[in-house]
Amino acid sequence: MSVESKNSMKNLRPEVIYRPSINWEEWREGVAEASGEVCLSSSSASPEAFGAGVRGSRYQSGFVATINATPHKFIRSSQRIARDGMDAVFVQFYDHTHNCVTHMGRHSVDIEPGHLIIQDMAEPFVVEHSSYKQMTLALPRATLAPFLHGDRTYPTLCIPAIGGSANAVISMMQLLRGQLGDLTDEDVAPIVECIAKLVANQMNNGPCVSFALDENSQNAARFLQAAEYISRTYSNPRLNSTEVAKHLNISRTTLYRLFEPMGGFVAFLRYIRMKHAMRKLLRTGSEVVKVQQIAESCGFSHASSFTRSFKEHYGVSPRDILMDVSAGKGQQLRTSSGIFANWLATLNGASLN
Repeated sequence: MSVESKNSMKNLRPEVIYRPSINWEEWREGVAEASGEVCLSSSSASPEAFGAGVRGSRYQSGFVATINATPHKFIRSSQRIARDGMDAVFVQFYDHTHNCVTHMGRHSVDIEPGHLIIQDMAEPFVVEHSSYKQMTLALPRATLAPFLHGDRTYPTLCIPAIGGSANAVISMMQLLRGQLGDLTDEDVAPIVECIAKLVANQMNNGPCVSFALDENSQNAARFLQAAEYISRTYSNPRLNSTEVAKHLNISRTTLYRLFEPMGGFVAFLRYIRMKHAMRKLLRTGSEVVKVQQIAESCGFSHASSFTRSFKEHYGVSPRDILMDVSAGKGQQLRTSSGIFANWLATLNGASLN
């Protein structure tokens, strides 16, 4: 066997985990270590009745896993996001579920079998799971960024897999999951890049909205237009409801009604600014960047008001985040979803480091 062949054999990626039976305590502690908090679906639910299973592998910059579990609730809060700095998108295909709902503030998305979910892990959300089986692929934001229009993202983007690129994403995820143990990093990279391009196309296109003439569809379309405009102009410190209403050619009263499900116009604008502020802080890599610079780039005239809003939203100050980045804390997580991947390995008694 040639030296080149031997090196290729060394780079083969064996399956990291196969755990068909995980109890509640293992699940609760493992998920808390990896990505968020979980609780049983009701106070009367028995921990002994809970069951979960995971089969997954890690590749160079992420992981792919099939996960199944009985009913429970998953919570990823703003405080958790600030603590672990995970800057990744989870692409999930639900093979089986029933009455599963994802909540983002006051907005909710019903998830059904066959749905492709693009879940931003840098956004707070809650999932109320019934029994489910799904496939998850982790894509670090750095992998997606070259293919996105601007910094476009959605907390939860739900796409029915009824054809086109959504089906292509699912097929390639299944290919990667099934063949990862026999592929080298060089083999995996173009597959992941292709998936990233297809996912970015879905994110660039945004949610599917019916443009029928009924009032609900019109309001949904107007909300998306308003949200898009705010996402492009959030850095303007003078951005207000009057300007957004004028851009949409609607009254401020109508605008306020559009944003009621999101907690109101001011709350949504603050959420957009905080989201971008966190990303900018995580990307700096150094304390050299001043908090004032970040504040101004996110629509705040003064660092003090920015710091106050940031701490109210995330539970930590912008300077705390900069210090962690400067110290190198969480760097592996931000670039490779490492904690989640290492949790998979821990469940199997293996080490990924």
